[in-house]
Amino acid sequence: MTGVTGAERLRDGSCHFQRSRLIWMIAIICGMILLGWVTLWPSTIPYSYLGIFGTFLNYLVQNHHKWVCYGFWVSWLIHVVEALYGVKICQSKGITDPAIQFQWFLQTLLFGYASFGLLVSYKPPAKKHC
Repeated sequence: MTGVTGAERLRDGSCHFQRSRLIWMIAIICGMILLGWVTLWPSTIPYSYLGIFGTFLNYLVQNHHKWVCYGFWVSWLIHVVEALYGVKICQSKGITDPAIQFQWFLQTLLFGYASFGLLVSYKPPAKKHC
């Protein structure tokens, strides 16, 4: 029985994981929180303290709340689909470690294309032919 060392697993790409850029992570989380707040609890937003941005949010809530709600739920649907498809891409690119696949799933669920794009662009190392 031959054991595979951690270094060999890193070289063969089965444990590849790359964190999304921090700026994208912050922007997406803030955007999703704001969209959720406007969708689910619009009466709790302090519009008057937000200046012109508050005026804009209030306009959206008063005149287009249905579309804001659609945008919120559709954006979550897209993130879920990307995350599930990301697991399939992991398998096709040779990322076989279940813990790493879960990391890709969770990161893509939370950050969408900022993570999914990294996974899609990952090129696994070429397999050696004996």
